[in-house]
Amino acid sequence: MKKERHSDRAMTFLFLGFLGIVSLAGMITPQKAFSDSENRYLQKKPEFTVKSLLDGSYGEKYEQYLSDQFPGRNGWIGLKVTSERLAFQEDVNGVYFGKDGYLIEKYDTEDVEGEQLNKNLEKLAAFTGAAETSLGKDHVRVMLVPSASQVMTDRLPFLAAPYDQGRVTELLSERLKETGNSTEMVLPAEDCLKSFRDEALYYRTDHHWTARGAFLGYRLWAESMGLIPWTEDMFDIRTASSEFHGTVYSKLNVPWRYDSIEVWQPKEPQDYRVSFDGEPKEYDSLYFPDALKGKDKYAVYLDGNHAITKIENRSIEGDQKEKKLFIIKDSYAHSFAVFAANHFGTVYMADLRYLNLNLKAWMEEQGITDVLLMYQIPGFAKEKTVSRLVYK
Repeated sequence: MKKERHSDRAMTFLFLGFLGIVSLAGMITPQKAFSDSENRYLQKKPEFTVKSLLDGSYGEKYEQYLSDQFPGRNGWIGLKVTSERLAFQEDVNGVYFGKDGYLIEKYDTEDVEGEQLNKNLEKLAAFTGAAETSLGKDHVRVMLVPSASQVMTDRLPFLAAPYDQGRVTELLSERLKETGNSTEMVLPAEDCLKSFRDEALYYRTDHHWTARGAFLGYRLWAESMGLIPWTEDMFDIRTASSEFHGTVYSKLNVPWRYDSIEVWQPKEPQDYRVSFDGEPKEYDSLYFPDALKGKDKYAVYLDGNHAITKIENRSIEGDQKEKKLFIIKDSYAHSFAVFAANHFGTVYMADLRYLNLNLKAWMEEQGITDVLLMYQIPGFAKEKTVSRLVYK
């Protein structure tokens, strides 16, 4: 009995000692504002108010703060993932370990459908309906892009059954019908991508589509607009980096193969001018190779996230020179816009996560002639800033 009591005490002291070390480490370790490995901002210690306590937001933010700022967090995640993989689990931390080295994010019904998706679909249907009335039926398009789990089903583990993201596109079409608007503006991105799913359309370690996937989406959009899409042989395609670990990899933090990132440069030189957020400084390329030196190598496409990105193509001639395309988007549009920029005199991209303005007034001021709304489906379903999608 004494041995058992001594053993229990020893375990208790070890556990308390561990908690003490972790607590001390948490107090002396500076808070991190941004996670390079996860490419996202981390939750800082929330400010306490009676209102936030009563409505539950303080507790939610504090729990996220403890998780985000936990000392040695990345190492603990890697250890957890390794132990679960040794137990032959096919998905860990919301990620499937797929065939051919693919790490594919897992989405269940509750990860997509819900009150936020309903609100976002309502906003999207209202905005596109109003924009179509103002600009004309043939000048508004919507492309909701499915994630890898919806397209690359042959890479999923046996018996994997992720959420059917085609449901979101169906719900949007239903909303448009209810409001008397055209459903032709909604492009069948899933069908297009599935026709080429034997190709590398998504990164193995990142949630984005590859340049090739974006190229297929671009061709679908261009044809729907009555434009003649460029063909693959009109580009010089080269690998810009073979050492890319993306956002899905960062959920696991275990050794894994690297991805490659391609850039597609037009063989016929184009006179581009790129600027960000109204700043006067201009760049003459759609690609930013300095991003390849950091963690977020996907930012090689148009320098990553900005509130407003402006692309002028001074090589455009004829009627299209005066055309102005406005893409309201998430980061899926970055590798898409490098293709779309070869058809319009000016392309604007707006990220509502970093922008809050009167869209209708701004569009009229800029002389926008065409609109494309582009989001990855799971991201769109949870994105609260879609509430800023107002056209009035």
